[in-house]
Amino acid sequence: MAVITGGRAENAFLLREKFDFIFFTGSQSVGKEVMRRAADHLTPLVLELGGKSPCLVEKSADLKLAARRIVFGKYLNCGQTCVAPDYICCDRKIKDDLLLELKAELVRQYGKKPLENPGYGKIINEKHFDRICGLMDKDKVVWGGASNRETLQIEPSIMDNVTFSDAVMGEEIFGPVLPVVTYESLDKMLEKINRGPHPLALYIFTKNPLAAKKAVSLCRFGGGCINDTVIHLATSRMGFGGFGESGMGSYHGKEGFDAFSHYKSIVDKKLWLDLPMRYQPYRKDFEKLLHLFLK
Repeated sequence: MAVITGGRAENAFLLREKFDFIFFTGSQSVGKEVMRRAADHLTPLVLELGGKSPCLVEKSADLKLAARRIVFGKYLNCGQTCVAPDYICCDRKIKDDLLLELKAELVRQYGKKPLENPGYGKIINEKHFDRICGLMDKDKVVWGGASNRETLQIEPSIMDNVTFSDAVMGEEIFGPVLPVVTYESLDKMLEKINRGPHPLALYIFTKNPLAAKKAVSLCRFGGGCINDTVIHLATSRMGFGGFGESGMGSYHGKEGFDAFSHYKSIVDKKLWLDLPMRYQPYRKDFEKLLHLFLK
C-alpha cells in the first residue's frame, strides 16, 4: 500500500499505470479524464462526482423545519461538500415565507456576523474563493454576500429572483451561496431538472407523500432525502454514489466492500458422476433424459 501526495503531474503519471481498480472522487471534468485513462487498460472504476443537487420545497412543507435542515446541509463546511443542496426550487406561493425562515435560521446557526464567528470555516483556496465570488450577482443577494479575501471567507449567502440563465446556475457552486428559483408547477419543475445533467443528490421537503414519491421516482439522481438533507450518505446500510454525469458505481458499507472486490464464479464438480449424455455422439434417447432433467 502506498500514499502519494501531489497534484496534476502526479495524477497524470499514476493514470498511465495499470491498476486492478480505480476509485475517484472529485469534479466531473477530472472524472472524465480518469475514465479516459482507465479505458486504456480496461480498468474498472467507481466515479463519485458532483453536480447541481436541487432542493425542492413543496407548498405543504414545514417551512421552519425545512429551513433549519437546508441551512445545515447547504452551509456545512461552507458548502464544500459534494451533496450540499446546490439550489432551492420552491413553490412561488411560499417563497417569501421560506426566505424569512432561512434568514432567521442563518442568524440562529451562524450569528448576525458569520465572518466573526470562530466556528465558521473558509474556502479551500484562492482559486475557488474567486470563482464563488464571481458567481454571485450582488443585485440578487438578499442575505450575506460579504467576503474576506485575506481569510478566504464568504458569508453564508442567499440569492433571490434567480433564473436558470444566471451564472450561479451554470455550474456546481460548491460554496456558501444558495440561489432560490421558483415554480408554478411541480411537475414542470421535475421535467426541467430531468432535462439537465443528473445530480448526485436530490432533496424534497413536503408533507404530501404523493409529491415525494413523484420526485424520487421520476427524477434521475444518485441518492437523497425526503424532509432532510445530506444525511443519506451517513448510513452504512445504503450504497452511496452518483448517476449519469454525477458518477457511476457506489460505495459505503457492503456496497463499498463489493466495489473493491472481484467475485469469481466457480463450479467444484464431483468426480463420482459423469453423465454420458453431455458427450458426442448424441442419441435420441439422451434427448428425452435431458428434458426430464430440465423440468
